[in-house]
Amino acid sequence: MFLYAALGQEIYSATRRYDMNYANYTADWLDRWTGPGTSNHYPRVTFTDNNLNHKTVSDFYIQDGSFVRLRNITLGYSLPENITKAIKLKKLRFYLSAENLYTFTKYTGYDPEIGGGVFDNGIDRGIYPQPRTIMTGINVTF
Repeated sequence: MFLYAALGQEIYSATRRYDMNYANYTADWLDRWTGPGTSNHYPRVTFTDNNLNHKTVSDFYIQDGSFVRLRNITLGYSLPENITKAIKLKKLRFYLSAENLYTFTKYTGYDPEIGGGVFDNGIDRGIYPQPRTIMTGINVTF
């Protein structure tokens, strides 16, 4: 089993910013400001926003990017020697292996382990997450 972790980094969620336009909001926006005494986590939604609340760069889009990822785990079973000798084999092993099985994080984007070029380290632009791979196999020694 291989666990991989990165703690304390921050990610600028550019995809979240681009998703916040004037239509088709996520359900999170139901918690927006709608008048005195209501939530102020999200700014008001209006087409005529002189403050450009949805489009300007702001720390509102920064999230904790800490994560722990189960990078690899393998479960296997080798048949006992008396059985392998009976079928004229030295060794017979069955296994199940998984890569990137699960990521523990509070980050709301696709993947807290985002890639990045020289000019956008720490910026999530919606890169596809690393694939989850599950494999089975048999090792046979004659």
